[in-house]
Amino acid sequence: MSEGAFDFIVVGSGAAGLVGAIAASRNGLRPLIIEKADVWGGTTATSGGVLWIPCNDLMIEQGAQDTAESARTYLHNLIGAGADERATSKADAFLESAPQMARMLTDEGFRWFRTTDHPDYYPDVPGSGVGRTMESARFDGRRLGERFRTMRLAELDLPAINSGQFGSLTRAWTSPGLLLDAARTAAGHKVRTWLGQKPLGNGRALAAALMEIVLARKIPVRLSTRLVDLIVEHGQVSGVVVESGGRRERLEAPAGVLLAAGGFARNTALRKQLQDRDQVWTNAIPEDEGDAFQIATGVGAATELTDDCWWMPSIQVTPEQNGLALGLRALPGSIIVNAKGQRYMNEARSYMTTGKAMYDHGAGDERHWMIMDGKFLKRYIFAELSQKAIRQQMMANGYLKQAPTIPDLARECGIDPAALDATVTRFNGFAASGKDSDFGRGDSVYDRYWADPGHRPNASLGEIVHPPYWAAVVRPGDLGTNGGLKTDQNARVLDGNDQPIVGLYAAGNGSGSPFARSYPGAGATIASAATFGYLAALSAAGRSNNRPA
Repeated sequence: MSEGAFDFIVVGSGAAGLVGAIAASRNGLRPLIIEKADVWGGTTATSGGVLWIPCNDLMIEQGAQDTAESARTYLHNLIGAGADERATSKADAFLESAPQMARMLTDEGFRWFRTTDHPDYYPDVPGSGVGRTMESARFDGRRLGERFRTMRLAELDLPAINSGQFGSLTRAWTSPGLLLDAARTAAGHKVRTWLGQKPLGNGRALAAALMEIVLARKIPVRLSTRLVDLIVEHGQVSGVVVESGGRRERLEAPAGVLLAAGGFARNTALRKQLQDRDQVWTNAIPEDEGDAFQIATGVGAATELTDDCWWMPSIQVTPEQNGLALGLRALPGSIIVNAKGQRYMNEARSYMTTGKAMYDHGAGDERHWMIMDGKFLKRYIFAELSQKAIRQQMMANGYLKQAPTIPDLARECGIDPAALDATVTRFNGFAASGKDSDFGRGDSVYDRYWADPGHRPNASLGEIVHPPYWAAVVRPGDLGTNGGLKTDQNARVLDGNDQPIVGLYAAGNGSGSPFARSYPGAGATIASAATFGYLAALSAAGRSNNRPA
């Protein structure tokens, strides 16, 4: 396709944008993808790369137990009985269309892999399930040719693992079998690299596999091209104004515009205005500044859920850098305390739930600490805390403390020594008995997923008794916003009267989540983004007045 021959413009090159462009092309439109960064892949390329899709084709093929009705029961419970018809329709549209979206990609040559044992994030809610998560198979970046060089994180040299390996690699030191698996993973990566391959896993594999389809369909992609304005004519969005290399250009889009450019996690003014956050600790990409969100509201778009995010507890490494706290919170031998040295939650629950709990208990205004002992840091492997150089950097910044006793550690953290000592002593009693009588940590299948199945009597509870003792600053971080432009079940952006703005669509973190304030399971963010990108394209292709004269 010639770059000048297009009728549907996609803003953003993450999962929402790439899937939207693919679906548009399959349905007779001629999409153009624009991306303001000089790399493509968006937040998707930096992510775990998984998608939460109940009743997906792999589940059916493999005989997994799941039904559309159970998934609907689960999601309707999460969005709440008070959800209005539009919100319910969006949730139902996701459940119906997500498997169709995945099937479309399969038809285009996409290779899926299913994580069979990952539980949903609210296992006690009726309709929850296990194994609803899918991801891309390992991908060789060489297949993209020159386009690979401009992928976000193309230079990163890491083994191409799947999401199910995160936990086992963290526990590699705990058993000969896991250590051997880790060694095989590392050796396999070295062999593939030696053979000249560019092995990709997780989010990079997902983004690359989608880009391969974009290339095959000859869909043009313009990098370093920033959205400046939307063109509104005769009551409908019919194009965009973009800027590249200091030059502005008007691009016509008679079939419509899909805003898939992320949210506003990096826009401090919007975070203050819409969320009342004086300080935030986001893990979103630098370009997640809310450009598309602000431009759309400027032409009358309504908004929803703008005070919320995809929360992710994070340890602070530097003033600008965070590390995601997944296994850190669930593995035996650690707890989280507030500035008074008190526990206040089940640390092993989903990151969305724990992130909200941290804000509810003051972590946005004061330092909260992850308390660990020496055995914990020796037994498990973490991206940041297992590296001596990073630990030294954190200690130099005041984000990591070490001491020979719990009272001494408390003094280092500015916590009352007696209070922290009492908290740790009480928790150690729970660990010895195998029952957290305060918050029920380790009771649910989700708590145990990230824990240590070889630890007894409770896979998530371990006594903190082996010096030296450590404390790391833990923040209520986020993965990005999960509210934004108000949309309907077809991803059409709505105005203040809940009427569609003709020709304008939105998907991904810049639009309101179909899951309201919940995070149903691993990969819900990307699955939602991809599904509503897909639905936007179908809606645009189905319009009767979207062809140029």
